Amino acid sequence: MNKINEVFIKNMVCDRCVSSINNIFNNLNIDYKFVSLGHYFINNFGRSNLLELKASLNVNGFELIENSNEMICSKIKTQLIQFLNLESREKTSISKLLSENLNYSYNYLSKIFSKHEKITIEKYYLKFKIEKIKEFLSYNQLSIKELAYKFDYNSVSHLSNHFKKETGLSPSIYRKKNIERIGLNQL
Repeated sequence: MNKINEVFIKNMVCDRCVSSINNIFNNLNIDYKFVSLGHYFINNFGRSNLLELKASLNVNGFELIENSNEMICSKIKTQLIQFLNLESREKTSISKLLSENLNYSYNYLSKIFSKHEKITIEKYYLKFKIEKIKEFLSYNQLSIKELAYKFDYNSVSHLSNHFKKETGLSPSIYRKKNIERIGLNQL
């Protein structure tokens, strides 16, 4: 009879991470099914495979989650990442999104996350938003006005103030410096 194990993997944030984890499983001849970012089902996985899997994950910057609070934090991060990556997001609060999708009160989720991650859910989400905006600015894909709209800021100045508070630079200066850096690297 097949034994199915549910596993959770820390530090998965994008499709490239999924590809990396799938390659790890394939290289270790592990029969798996992808569920969502950081969440897999593995067939016939024994304790003897555990050390090898942990080592392979660590070499590639990932970790196996074995603690229930850590698992909840990982699920929170996955929900926030997936929400931010949606092309069109409903105007919904993060608290409502998380409590509905994870079936816990937001207060409970917030306490666990803050205690385990040493940052509030809101601050984590804002920092992640800034990282996504930096990515768009680096590739000169959207105007700052378009980025403000895409990432649900009330105005360009609201985005600019938040961006400058986090990075020390305005979005336009950040974009200019990255374009100059990329241009120099292409010479």
